[in-house]
Amino acid sequence: MLPDLDFSLAVIGLILLTGGMLLWRSVSARQRIARQNPLSELEREKEQRSHTPEGLIQEMELRLYDYGREVEGRVETTLHVLDRLIRDAEHEIGRLEEVLQASRGVQPEPEINQRISCLIETGLTDAEIAACLGCSQETIEQWRQHPGRSGDTRVA
Repeated sequence: MLPDLDFSLAVIGLILLTGGMLLWRSVSARQRIARQNPLSELEREKEQRSHTPEGLIQEMELRLYDYGREVEGRVETTLHVLDRLIRDAEHEIGRLEEVLQASRGVQPEPEINQRISCLIETGLTDAEIAACLGCSQETIEQWRQHPGRSGDTRVA
């Protein structure tokens, strides 16, 4: 009976010792994880990689990529500005051609009728419309009497 008791105590002691070791190991692993600072580890790894030739090449590639994106953005912005300037210039060319045609007296009938009707709708007087279009006041008065059939559409 005594040898069985010694054996049982030895097994129980071994189980307790194994359990204690496992608990101690898990607690120490938790403490080690809690002490770790991921930001400082990443910083340390980055520092180590930056001193190697591969790290320097990778850093230069990253800078080149960023510079390429910045240049691409600037070029795209410049192209948008130039497109807008071209559209504005084309609009101004059209307006100047109309002014040139009006100064030569070559203004088509439908266009002047349309302009007169638009200016009348805005509430301008006959004198203001005549000054704006560069035609006589009688032409505006005739147009008011017979819309769409003004007799004298020549530019003064």
